[in-house]
Amino acid sequence: MKPSTKRIILRVVHLLAVIPVLGYVYQPVAEVAEYQRFTQTVFIPVAILTGYWMYMGVVWAIIGVASWVGLNYFLPSNMGFGIALLAQIAIFVARFVLKKMQKKPAAAVE
Repeated sequence: MKPSTKRIILRVVHLLAVIPVLGYVYQPVAEVAEYQRFTQTVFIPVAILTGYWMYMGVVWAIIGVASWVGLNYFLPSNMGFGIALLAQIAIFVARFVLKKMQKKPAAAVE
């Protein structure tokens, strides 16, 4: 599969997964409880997977989704969401630090 085709597929899936998340965020609180768990365990991980895959690569995408699903599954509802969100920030910081630590190739000296 060509990289451009893969990128288009990932973008479309990402945008489709974010639509229910936006509904979840902007709904009145009384209506959100009906599909809160489903949104947190299906649509948000799909959006994380496709977004990270496009931005950081498949390995970081799997790490991001695994941390999100694991923390939301094993911790209580409200606490799990907050810690999972902080874990996503930590993943971005870890990637940033690793990228900065990588040595850049030395310029050719003539």
